[in-house]
Amino acid sequence: MTDTFRDYADCTPLLDDRQALDRFYDEHGYVCLRGALDPELVRTAAGQMLDGLIALGHAAPGTTLDTLTIDSFEAVDEVAMHDYVKYDDLWNHPSTVKVWEKVFGEPVFVFKSTTIRYYPSAAGSEEPSFLTPLHQDGFYIGPNKDFRTAWIPLLPTSRDTGGVALADGSHKKGAREHVVTENFRRFGHPVRGIPTEEFGGDGRLLFSPMEPGDVLLFHAFMCHKSIPNVSANPARMRMSMDTRVQPASSHRGFNAMTPWPESAKDASKGIMSKITGTPTAVE
Repeated sequence: MTDTFRDYADCTPLLDDRQALDRFYDEHGYVCLRGALDPELVRTAAGQMLDGLIALGHAAPGTTLDTLTIDSFEAVDEVAMHDYVKYDDLWNHPSTVKVWEKVFGEPVFVFKSTTIRYYPSAAGSEEPSFLTPLHQDGFYIGPNKDFRTAWIPLLPTSRDTGGVALADGSHKKGAREHVVTENFRRFGHPVRGIPTEEFGGDGRLLFSPMEPGDVLLFHAFMCHKSIPNVSANPARMRMSMDTRVQPASSHRGFNAMTPWPESAKDASKGIMSKITGTPTAVE
């Protein structure tokens, strides 16, 4: 596998064709929808993230989304940032829920846990340790695996600013082995990822620029990873959010029902137990 990317396929024309959309998802493990979400709702969330960075002292008053840069992602109090971004107003807005229900073909439940990301440029530096290695969200999140990850950019992304790369069709092989990856760390703990030898050469990596209002939804066993922000001249921020969506009728586990700031405080439950290696029966 090499990091030579093909573009995501635009599945927006399939939104009103239930069978075609399901066929594509079953084969490829994702759908990419262009302009499906209300860009004003996305812009509002981006502005809230900016407000948080200013309030916490990481950006100067008067900074705009077009001029925003910060010195370090890791220096920001990630828990405190969640007080500023009202992401549930976006995820559960009637216009957004309509999109989720078209994709699933049934009523849905949106996880109460959301990850927010505000990554400055690392051009000329080593790959940041806070990025995620190749992994499957289904390794970290359970017990049921019928959720789909929803990933959106809050600012336009490019090849330079990075985003998320998907391994086309990799979900079809089910759960993969995840091992400690010392180069990637979260809250001081090494993050588990898929070894290169386990992944092999199966699945081409997909990545293409996205605009606010675009959304990726992908399978719990989709192999994916972060692409670093190496933008320069000018350096740009990568700002994004991701949550999970599942059928409303499905079991709701710990991560589904627990807001991210609360789950991040408990290293023995949910996604944090998988990062820290703490045995748990609470998913």
